[in-house]
Amino acid sequence: MRLIVLNDHGFVNGGGAQVAIASLNALAEAGLDVTFVSSVGPVDGSINRNLVKTVNFGQYDLRGNPSKVQAAVRGIWNSESSFRFGKVLEEFDPKDTIIHLHTWVSSLSSSAVSIAVKKGFKVVCTLHDYSSICPNGGLYNFNDARNCELRPMSLACIASHCDSRSYPHKLWRVVRQVVQTKLANFQVDIELFITVSRYSENLIRPFLPRTSKFENIGNPIAIAKESPVDVGNNSTFTFIGRLSPEKGAVLFAEAARMAKVNSVFVGSGDEEERIRAMNSTSTFMGWQDRKGVIKAIRASRAVVFPSLLHEAQPLIVMEAAALGVPVVASDECAARDAIIDGETGLLFRARDPDDLSKKLELLNRDPDLARRLAANAYEHYWNAPSTLEVHVGKLINCYEKILSPVV
Repeated sequence: MRLIVLNDHGFVNGGGAQVAIASLNALAEAGLDVTFVSSVGPVDGSINRNLVKTVNFGQYDLRGNPSKVQAAVRGIWNSESSFRFGKVLEEFDPKDTIIHLHTWVSSLSSSAVSIAVKKGFKVVCTLHDYSSICPNGGLYNFNDARNCELRPMSLACIASHCDSRSYPHKLWRVVRQVVQTKLANFQVDIELFITVSRYSENLIRPFLPRTSKFENIGNPIAIAKESPVDVGNNSTFTFIGRLSPEKGAVLFAEAARMAKVNSVFVGSGDEEERIRAMNSTSTFMGWQDRKGVIKAIRASRAVVFPSLLHEAQPLIVMEAAALGVPVVASDECAARDAIIDGETGLLFRARDPDDLSKKLELLNRDPDLARRLAANAYEHYWNAPSTLEVHVGKLINCYEKILSPVV
């Protein structure tokens, strides 16, 4: 079996790329002939070039392109990606090759999928976000700071100024979505959609064709099993991620101030100054490498995930559980799939700093409760761990079914 993994970026710049790249070596070690095709370089150094062939087009992503005109055009339809990917596909046979798409809206565009389908290849797509159905990719209104309840691409949706930039930019995204769904037939042509959580699948399913096929395969967690953390001895509550409005970092800062608990922020972003003003006692660690993130989790009484977005499957929630650290999360995001409220973690009312504050205060004054939640989270995760080996096994099973369907 031959496999082409297709992704906007050749390096890790987010959850989708992280999952795509993390699986490459393991898929090759499992016996597949693996080629990694990306548009934006450089190509990640963790990829074993003796096992995985890499092809990079050396293009820009939307934000990095010095030409705004070219970025606007290629963001809708990247003809160069289509041409170059078509050349790559000349060396492959659709009968024994699967194409696995991870991200495409930042550089490749749906043109890469279109050329693959035209040449007779079967394409599998992991839905790391909501770009398959929603113009801004999040089913979220950035101006109202709320999850969007409008039908994607309805007249009400098109009229809504939900974009994080401007309404003209929203209209550009609408054009891109029309091209993706009508010209490229993206939603129809994908052989199998892989969803990463039941939460995200339930949101996406109603807006894709009834004939669409789905498989739920959670993202892999690259954490080895070790003794769980004794969270009762820790006193900090930790936020890990981008410090942007939709991630809820300011909400956490306000709740932590109200609860009088120690708050730590791992990450950076536009909201840092506002967070400092909200809670002057907060500690800021900036972006950390993998070891730094793990260390920060292990030093926490709980990890706080206050995102205002739906999310798809927050990796940090499962990573915390794998280390034996409970999570306090919003009840209106995909994190709730991985938390049994009051048993393996705590859920708070979305966008409600008062309710979050009460949850933080409870865990702060009751270390035994924190220990109990942590122990349950650790046991629950390791009873059915989302390891890379499990993830790869499920992927290969999907590929085999597609290439050798049961008659």
